[in-house]
Amino acid sequence: MLQDPGQQIAFIANMEQRKSSDCTIIGKVAAHVPDLIVYGDFSQEVPFIESFDGVLLFADISGFTALTEKFSMDTSLDRGADQLTQTLNHYVGDIVEEILVYGGDILNFAGDALLALWKVQRSQLSDIITLALKCSLRIQEEYGVRETEVGLELRVKIGLSAGHISKVVVGDNKHQYFLVIGRAVDEVRLAQNLAKASEVILSPNCWELCNRNMIEIERIKDQRAVKARYIKTISETEFDEFFWKCTEYLQHYPTGESNSILRATSTLSPNDELEKCLRKYVMRNILKKIDDNQPLEYLSELRPVTIVFVNLQFDERAKTLHLCKAIHDANVKISDIIHVFRGKINKVFMFDKGCTFLCVFGLPGDKQADESTHALDSAFQIFNFCSEKLMKIKLVSVGVTSGPVFCGVVGHRVRHEYTVIGRKVNLAARMMMYYPGLVSCDAVTYANSRLPHYFFEELPQAEMKGVVNPGVVYHYLGISEKKTMIGKAYLTKKRSEYVPLLVTQCFLGREKELEIYDILLKGFVGSTEGRVIMYEGLMGCGKSQLLAEIAYLGQEAGHRVVAMELTKVNVQQHFFAIRTLMAMFLEIDACKTHDAREHILRGKLGGVVEETYYCLLNTIFLVKFPISAEVSKMNNETKTKEMGLFLVKILQKAVENDILIFVIDEAHFIDLASWEFLDNLLSRIPVFMVMSLSPPSRQARLPCVSAVNIINSAKTTYVLLRELKPSVILQKACQDLGVVSIPRELETFLIQRSHGIPFYCEELLRNLHLNNMLIFRLWEEEEEVDDEWEGLFTNAIKAIPSKTESLSSSDNVLYICTIRQNVKLQNIMLPPTLKGIALAELDNMSPSEQMVVKCAAIIGLTFTTELLLHILPEWTKRKMNQTLAALVDSHIFKCFNKRKDSQNAQSQDMPSAELLVCPGTVRSIGQESDIHSSVCNRIKQEQLVMQCGVMAFCMPLLQEAAYEVWLKSQKKALHLKCVSYLEGQAHKCRRCGEGDFISFHRHTVEKMLESIEPQENSSEQHKEYPFSEAASLIIYTTLKRLQAPSFEGMERKAVTAEASLTSTCSLENVQRTSEDITTSTFSKKLELLLPEDFETETVKALKKHKMLPEENLKAEEIEKEFLERLDEIIQQSDRGREKIRRLGSCECEEIVESVFVPLARHCVAMGEYARALYYLLECAAAYLHLSNNYMAFSNLNTAENLIKSVDLRATVINQFEEATFYSLKGEVCYNMGQMDLAKKFIRKALILLNRRFPFNLIGVFFKTLLEVSKHASHQKKQQFLYSRSKGVPSGRLPAYTAAVSRWEKKLAVLYQQGHCLSLLWQLFSLDTATNSKKFCHLAALMKVNSAEESDDESQIISSYTELSLCCQMMGYQDEWMKYELMAIQRSSHLQVIGGGLLTTVKLAQSLAYMKLCLGNLPLSIQLGYRAHEMCVRLKKPKLDSLVLCMLFKALFLSIRYQDCVQVLSWLEELAVEEERIIEMACFFSYCLELLLYAGFSFKSFKECLEFIQRNEKNCILMSQNSIMLGLYSSLAIWFARLQQWGNFKEPFEKARRLLRRTNASFFATSGFCKFLECEVLVLRKHIEEKPNLVRETRTKTLKDLDQVLSRCSTSPIYYPRVYHLKAYILLVLGKEEQSQIYLSQAFQLCDIYGNLLEKSWLEISNEWWFTAKGPMEDLWLKAAPDFPKWKIGMTERDFPEIHKTKYLLRVPALDINNPFPEPEIPDV
Repeated sequence: MLQDPGQQIAFIANMEQRKSSDCTIIGKVAAHVPDLIVYGDFSQEVPFIESFDGVLLFADISGFTALTEKFSMDTSLDRGADQLTQTLNHYVGDIVEEILVYGGDILNFAGDALLALWKVQRSQLSDIITLALKCSLRIQEEYGVRETEVGLELRVKIGLSAGHISKVVVGDNKHQYFLVIGRAVDEVRLAQNLAKASEVILSPNCWELCNRNMIEIERIKDQRAVKARYIKTISETEFDEFFWKCTEYLQHYPTGESNSILRATSTLSPNDELEKCLRKYVMRNILKKIDDNQPLEYLSELRPVTIVFVNLQFDERAKTLHLCKAIHDANVKISDIIHVFRGKINKVFMFDKGCTFLCVFGLPGDKQADESTHALDSAFQIFNFCSEKLMKIKLVSVGVTSGPVFCGVVGHRVRHEYTVIGRKVNLAARMMMYYPGLVSCDAVTYANSRLPHYFFEELPQAEMKGVVNPGVVYHYLGISEKKTMIGKAYLTKKRSEYVPLLVTQCFLGREKELEIYDILLKGFVGSTEGRVIMYEGLMGCGKSQLLAEIAYLGQEAGHRVVAMELTKVNVQQHFFAIRTLMAMFLEIDACKTHDAREHILRGKLGGVVEETYYCLLNTIFLVKFPISAEVSKMNNETKTKEMGLFLVKILQKAVENDILIFVIDEAHFIDLASWEFLDNLLSRIPVFMVMSLSPPSRQARLPCVSAVNIINSAKTTYVLLRELKPSVILQKACQDLGVVSIPRELETFLIQRSHGIPFYCEELLRNLHLNNMLIFRLWEEEEEVDDEWEGLFTNAIKAIPSKTESLSSSDNVLYICTIRQNVKLQNIMLPPTLKGIALAELDNMSPSEQMVVKCAAIIGLTFTTELLLHILPEWTKRKMNQTLAALVDSHIFKCFNKRKDSQNAQSQDMPSAELLVCPGTVRSIGQESDIHSSVCNRIKQEQLVMQCGVMAFCMPLLQEAAYEVWLKSQKKALHLKCVSYLEGQAHKCRRCGEGDFISFHRHTVEKMLESIEPQENSSEQHKEYPFSEAASLIIYTTLKRLQAPSFEGMERKAVTAEASLTSTCSLENVQRTSEDITTSTFSKKLELLLPEDFETETVKALKKHKMLPEENLKAEEIEKEFLERLDEIIQQSDRGREKIRRLGSCECEEIVESVFVPLARHCVAMGEYARALYYLLECAAAYLHLSNNYMAFSNLNTAENLIKSVDLRATVINQFEEATFYSLKGEVCYNMGQMDLAKKFIRKALILLNRRFPFNLIGVFFKTLLEVSKHASHQKKQQFLYSRSKGVPSGRLPAYTAAVSRWEKKLAVLYQQGHCLSLLWQLFSLDTATNSKKFCHLAALMKVNSAEESDDESQIISSYTELSLCCQMMGYQDEWMKYELMAIQRSSHLQVIGGGLLTTVKLAQSLAYMKLCLGNLPLSIQLGYRAHEMCVRLKKPKLDSLVLCMLFKALFLSIRYQDCVQVLSWLEELAVEEERIIEMACFFSYCLELLLYAGFSFKSFKECLEFIQRNEKNCILMSQNSIMLGLYSSLAIWFARLQQWGNFKEPFEKARRLLRRTNASFFATSGFCKFLECEVLVLRKHIEEKPNLVRETRTKTLKDLDQVLSRCSTSPIYYPRVYHLKAYILLVLGKEEQSQIYLSQAFQLCDIYGNLLEKSWLEISNEWWFTAKGPMEDLWLKAAPDFPKWKIGMTERDFPEIHKTKYLLRVPALDINNPFPEPEIPDV
C-alpha cells in the first residue's frame, strides 16, 4: 500500500484538512499534556496506578545534539535560538502530526526522542499494531532523512511494542508527574536500540500479537525482535474501511464534526476544575507564559544550565505497588531538595526496572550564581536519601553536568513539551549509567562549583556510547564535617613568579591598592590593636591575585603570614575559618595523624598555657590530649570561652617578636562564630588582616553584628576595586596567550567585551581558543605589517618587558597571535560561563524589571529613557520610572544627566577614576530598617530617574546576556521601533546646521529613505543672527527694496518667493547642508529675485563700508584688509552672542554615538542592509570629522562586509555610495600614512564619480590642458557674473521641486569629487618622484574646477586655498600668491551669517597654518588669534583646538614664551571641558616641548609620562600617528639626554614603527625632526661606547635625515632644525668644515623663516663647537629633571637664563687612527 501513493490521495487529502483551531487557555495547557492524562481519572489520590493495554511507538531522532552544538559552539554563526527552534520543530512537528493523524497519543518528549501510545482493548491490539506500523513506515518514508540549512542531517529510528502497560501518577497537590511502566515499555526501548536510522523494529511481543499476514519482515540475527519492511498491498477501499474501523477503537479520536482537527483537546471548553488538574503537570515557567498570553517561543534559548540525572534501579522482585510508592517518595523528596535552589524536575520516565528523573538547574527565571554548587549539594542529598530510605532500592546513580544546552518547547502546535537537548544532557545520562552507584560530575561542574578539591575524586576514563571527549569525570564525595575538620583552605591563586604586581603593570595594574597596603602596614608597626584592610570587587576582578601578591610581599619582608581561601560551604561550618587559620598558623594542617599533630602542638604550646588546658583543642584540631579534671568540670559554654582565650594567648605570644599578617580570600564566607572571634581578637591583639569580599547580591542576607562591627570600625580601611585599564587588560591577554602581540581587532574585542574584568578576558580568550579562532606564529624582530587595508590598525610589535624573556623557551622563541580568516568577532556570543553569571542576575529580577532590562539591552549599553519608553509594550511613564528607580537602587542601571556624561564615564579617552577608599556603612542582621527612610530614598531615586535623560548598564555583561535572550523575530520588531524613533534625529547637531556628514547624502538615496519621517522639533527655530554690519545691511536693503513702489510689478513674485523661502530657505534649513562646503542658499535664491541695479547698489554699499576689497589692491593690503574684516566681525558678533548661546556647543560626537551608531546596528539587526550601509557611511564620515580614524575604519569594515554580502548584492548598490565608501577608505589610509593604498582607493572613487584621474604623464599632459581651459572658462564666466553682480548663473535654480532635487544630487557628486581630489593632490605632494608635482598640480586644479562648477563659495574658497598651498609647495610663487589673494577676495562675497561666517573662520585657520609652515610667523600669529576669537564666539571647540595648536607652535618658534603659556592654558581648559583626548595629547606634547627646548615646565615630566602610559592604548590616540610620533620621540629624547638608555628603547622603537605611517603634515614633520634628534643621540652614544655599530647607525641616520629634508618642502620652517642636526652629525663624524657650512646655512634659514627658537639653540651650539674659549656649562642638564614651573602671570624676567637653558650637543672624542672600526667577525 505504501508503495503506491495514488491509492492514498483521498486519505491524505482528508488528513491534511485536520488542523486545529485557535486554542483556549485550557487548550494551551492541555497541549503540554497527553490525552492519557487529559481524559484520565483525577478523583484518585496520588500515588496511584492505572493499567491498560496498548501499542507504544518510540522514535529516536539522531542529529539533534549535533545541531544544538553547532548553534551553541560555532560562534561565527549569526543565529539565534529561534533558528534552532524552527529547525527542530519543523522536523518533530511533522512526525508528531503524522502520529496524531493516525490516532496516536504523544506521551512525552524525552529530549530528542518521543513516546506515543495507542490505548485500546487487548482484542484490538492486532489491528492497532498494523495502524501504528503504517504510521511508522510513512514517517520513515517522508521524514527518515532531512538535510538542515547548516549542513547536518536529521534521521529517525523507530521501535514498536504492544501489551500490558501501567500508568503511575506521583507528586503532591502542587506538582504531579506520570510515567508508564511495564514489559511493553521496556521492550519498546530495546526495539528502538536495535534499530538503525530509517528502520522500524517490532519487539518480540509486538510481533507475536500482530497480524503477520499483513506485514513483511526481516529477521535480526540472534534477536527475537524483527525489522518491518512494508505492509502488504491492499485496495484503497479496504484500507479506508480498515482505518475508520481502527479509529472506532480510539476513544478520543476526532470524528464527525471534529474530523478537521488534529487533537480534540485543542477545542476543550473552559473548565476550571479540569484546568486546575492539568496545570499540575506543567512547569511553572510555562504556565506563566500561558497566563501572560505570550508565545511559547519566548522560552526557547541556548542557555547554560546544570543537568542532574537521577537513576533508581529497583529490585527485580519488586511489585508494581512497591515501585509506585518508591517512585512517589523519591519524587516528593527530590522536589523538596531542588526547590530550595530553584531546580526543576523536567522529566520522569522508567525503563528496564529503573526510574530516571531529569532535573535542571538554571532554567529561565531560575538562574542562580552558585548553580553548580547547588546542583552537587542537591545530588548528594538525593543520593543519600534514595540509597537509605527507599524500599526495594538496589542502586542509585547520579550524573551532573554543566554547560550550554537548548532549552525550549519542542513538538507540534497542538502537542508539545518543554525539554532540554544538548551534548551535556547526553553526557549526564551516560555518566549516570557508566558510573553506577555514585554521584559523578564533569570537569565543568567541578570547576564552576569552586568547592575544595578534597570533596572530589577523579574517576577512571570509561568509553561511553555516543560521547566523544567527555573530559575528566569526578566522583563527588559530598560536604562532610570530617573532611573539613583540619584546615585545607590554601590560596588557589598563585602569585605570578615572572610578573610581580608591584614591579610592573603587566598583570593586574593594582599598584595603588598595593600602595595602600604598604602604607597601612608601615603605620601598623608598633600598634597595640589590630588593623584590617578589605578589598571589595566583582567576581573575577582580580581579588585573589592581589591577595596572593600581598601574602608574598609579607613573607619577603620577613613577616609571619598565614593565607587562606574560603568557599561557600564554609559559611555553614561552625568555627571553620578560625579553626583552619590556627591550624595553618600552628603548622599542623598537613599532619595526617593525631599523634603528629599532638607532637607539634606540645612543642609550640610549651610555656604559653598550662598543659591541663591542651584538651580544649581536641575538638577543633582532632587531637586526643587527656581530659584534665579542671576541663571536665566545665560546661560547654565555659569550654568555648576558655578555648577562645587559649587561642588568643597563643597569638599574643606570637606577636611579641613578629608582625602577624592574616590573609583571608573570599572573606564573605566566614562563619558566624569566626566573625565573633575576630571581632574580639582585633581589639586585643595587634594582628594585621587583609580580606577580600564580593559585593552583596540582591537576595544576600545581611552580615552578622560582629562582621558589621569590623567593617565599620575606624581601624578598617575599605577599598573598592575598580575595573582595570584597557592597556593592562591587553598586556594580560598577551601573557595568557603566551605571545608578544595580538591584532588590533582582537584588542578592541577584548576591551569592549571584558569591561576591565580579568576573568572576563580569560573566558573570552578561552572561548576563542577552544573554537579554533586564533592562529599563533613565530615573530621576527624586523617584521612589519603590509600596507593592506586589513592590517591598517594591526599593532606594531609591542616592546617586550624584560620579564618576558624568562617566559620564553630557552632559545627565546617569541610568538604573535592573529585571527583566523573569516572569523567575525562581532558575531561571537558570550561564553557560557559569562552568560551564566549575567543570567543569574537577570533571573533574580521581577518580571517588570526583566522586561525593562531586556528592552534596554536592545538599545545598547547606554540608552535614553525616551527611547526605552517608546519600545516598552504599553507601559506608562510612571511605571517605567518606578521600575528604573528600583533597578538603579539595585545597581543594575546608573543615571546620567546627558548622553555625553555616559560616554565620558565609559570612555577610555580620559584617566580612569581614582581608587575609592571609603569607610564601611553596612547594616547588620539585627538592625531594623527604617521604613520611612526607605520610602524617602525610593522617592528620591524616582525623582532622579525622572530628571535623568540617559542611563547605562552598571554591568555591561548583563546587557549582552539580556540581548541574547530575545528571539530573532522579537529583536527585529524592537529594532524596527528603535529605527523609526531615531531616524528623525539622524543629522548633524543644530550648532553645525543639521545636515548630513556626507554632503547631500540623503538626496542620493531618496527612494531608500522614503519612509524616514523626521520627528517634529518643538524647540524654537533658530533664525539668522547678526554677525556684522554687512549682514544687517543686506537684510535691511532687501526688505526695503521689496516694499518699494518701483517694484510693484514684482510684488506678487516677491511674495511668492518669500513664502517659498520661508519654508525651504530659512537659516535652519540652509544649515542642514554641510558646514564645511555649503554656503547659504538663501543668498543664492535671494539674488534671483533682485534686479541688477539693486545688486550693484548692494555691492557698492559693501565697498563703501570697506567690506569688499578693490580689485587691484596689493597682497599686503589685501591681507591687512582681511585682518581688519576679521576684527570687525569679532566686534560686531558680540551683538549676536545671545543667539549663539541658544544654539549651544557642538553635539555632533554625542549624536554620532547615540543616533548614527545605534541606527546602523538596528538596521543590520533588522536585515535592512541598504539602509544600514547609508548609516555606516555616515558614521565613518562623522568619525573622520571627529578625528577618530579607528572608529571610521571599524565602520567601513562593517560596511564592506555588507557590500560583499549576498543580501546586499541582490540590491543594486548606489554608485554614489560605493564611490563614497572608497573615498572614506582613502581618507583613513591618508590619515594613517598609507599613501599608496590611499591613492588606490581615491582613484577608484573618482572613477565611480565619473572624474577619472590619469595614470601616466601623457594623460596628465592632456588632462591638464583640458582642465586649464575649463578653469579659464569658469573664470570668464565668473567675471561676467560679477560684472552684473550675479552670484548664481541665470536659470541654475528656476524652481524648487524636481530641479532642486536634481541639483542637490549633482552637488553631492561635485562635493565628493572635490573631496577626493583634495586628498589626491596632498598624496602626490608627499611623493618624492620628480613627476609627482605635475600630478599634484593637476589634482588641485581639478578640485578648483569641481568647486567652481558647484557655484558654492565655500568650496571655491577652499579650493583656491588648497591650490595656493600646492603651488607654494612646488615653488610656483606667482600662482601661489594669486590664488591666496583670490581666496581672500572671494571671502568678501560671503554673508557673514551661518555657513558664510564659518567659511571665513576656516579660511583664517587655513591661512594661519600656511603661514606657519612657510615661516611667516607674525602673520600666522595674527590670523591665529583672530581665528581663536571667532571660534570662541561661534562655539566651535574642535576647530578652536586646531587653531590653538598652530598658534602655540607659531609663538613657540618665535620664543614668545609668555604668550605660549597663555595659549597652552586655553588648550588645556578646552581639552578638559570638552573631554577630548586628542587635544589633551597635543597639550602634553607641547608641555614636553617646553621641557626639552625652552628650559621650563608647565606640566612636569612625570605628569606627561603618566598621561602617555595611561592613554597610549586609546583607540582614538592610536589612530593619530603624527601626535603619537611626537610624544614617543619626546620621551626618547628626554631619556637619551639624561643617559637613561634602559627607558629610552621602548618609546624610541614605538616612534620608529610610526614613521612609515605618518604623512608630511606640519605636525608629522615636527615629530620626525624629534625622532631624528633621537637617532643623532644614539649615534653619539655608539661613537663613545660601541664604535663597531657606528657605520650601521650612521647609515640609518643619514637615510632618515634625507627623508626629513624631503618632507620639509611642505614645512620649510623646520629646515633650520634639520640643518642644525646635520651639522652636528658631520661634526661627530669628524667633518668639521662641512659641519660649519651647514651650521651657517641653518643660521640663514632661521633668518629667512623667522625660527627664533632654533636660532637661539644654534648660537649656543656654534659657541660650544667652534668659538668657546673654555668649557661651557650645560644649563639644561643642570636644571633637569626639576625644571622651574611657569605659572600664569609670570614673565621672562622671572627666568633670567631661560634663553640659555638649552641642551648642549657635545662632541665625543674619536680615535684618530681608527675612528669607526669594522665589526669583528667571530671565528666559526
